[in-house]
Amino acid sequence: MREDAETLFVTSEDIATALNLLESIEVELGFDSDDPESIDQAILAFEEAINTRLSGHRGDARVESAILRVKLDFRCAILDQASSNEDDEGAISSIHTVH
Repeated sequence: MREDAETLFVTSEDIATALNLLESIEVELGFDSDDPESIDQAILAFEEAINTRLSGHRGDARVESAILRVKLDFRCAILDQASSNEDDEGAISSIHTVH
């Protein structure tokens, strides 16, 4: 991000770069559908990947909103997948996510 002496100024180019980084995150995770701790760890690993990838682009409300949306979408997707696998005994699910 570009910053002048008095205010933080985020250009459209900076926002576009951040959004492109967010959309290109790929994470492969495995989790045990019967183990809530395993599911939570998968969610946290994905969120940490986002935080690491976008660490230099945080602060703008539009970028923060996009990050929250992606995190929520992923959380819902992994919880949906985990609940759909509850009937499978000993199922270990794997997700490959591209945003």
